[in-house]
Amino acid sequence: MVVDSSCCLPAEVVQQWGIIITPHELIIDGKPFRDGIDIHPHEFYQLLKGNQATLSTAAPRPQRFLEAFQEASQRAPNVLCLTLSASFSATYQFACAAVQLANGASSPARVEVIDSRAAAGASGLIALAAAQQAAAGYNLDQIIHHVNDLIPKVNLIAFLDTLYYLGRSGRVGKVQAWTGSMLGFKPVTELKLGQARMLAKPRSRSRAIEQLVEIMQQRVGQSPVRVNVMEADAPEDALALSQRIQAQFSCRELFVSQFTPVMGAHTGPGLLGVAFYAHDGEALPGSAT
Repeated sequence: MVVDSSCCLPAEVVQQWGIIITPHELIIDGKPFRDGIDIHPHEFYQLLKGNQATLSTAAPRPQRFLEAFQEASQRAPNVLCLTLSASFSATYQFACAAVQLANGASSPARVEVIDSRAAAGASGLIALAAAQQAAAGYNLDQIIHHVNDLIPKVNLIAFLDTLYYLGRSGRVGKVQAWTGSMLGFKPVTELKLGQARMLAKPRSRSRAIEQLVEIMQQRVGQSPVRVNVMEADAPEDALALSQRIQAQFSCRELFVSQFTPVMGAHTGPGLLGVAFYAHDGEALPGSAT
């Protein structure tokens, strides 16, 4: 299983399920850093708060994906790559270009690339489900079918602590257009199927957290859920939110992840969010809470 570094999965989950991460690139004052390798979330958000650096981001180049495919093919005869939504980045196109490079190199592995049509923790949940199915012995075609079925079911809801970084980034399309009229709000936003939309405009952080839980309750009801709580330099809020979700919902899987720097460059510190989907009853191995 190959993913790009925007997927927001904890290191222990990545290691447990043998997921290979291809890093995005952060360019800080003209110097490139590999996302999650050369720079990690805590130091990145401290840098961002200093508001001194000039920042930009770049999707993983085809050669980096090719290297990941080659590493994955040493572990298994088939490789599935799941990427950040093509609506937000060139990541999917670069991964597809890497498949052509792999075919030109006569790679023995079959490589398939899927656009998750999601981002951050939502993409991470989809990748994790695929990796768990692979470990359970499902074949590649079965896993692809499951992934395509899961993509429209996964929710990602988050709020920003400030709109400053979103406006500065110039990379988020319609969401960026909200910045001029949203001063003083903590907009609760949904990213789903490659599109962004605003769900609520609370004025306080505490009310925004309440609305995350309320929306989640409306969508899953009493169904068992799999949950990825995401935070950008807000670990205490993330822990409190995860404990509340654990108490209020029937969680088949629940973990907290850090919002990766390549995503945080556009949203800034203080983001809190939740990715989740209603569990359909199909057993997956090794669920961890």
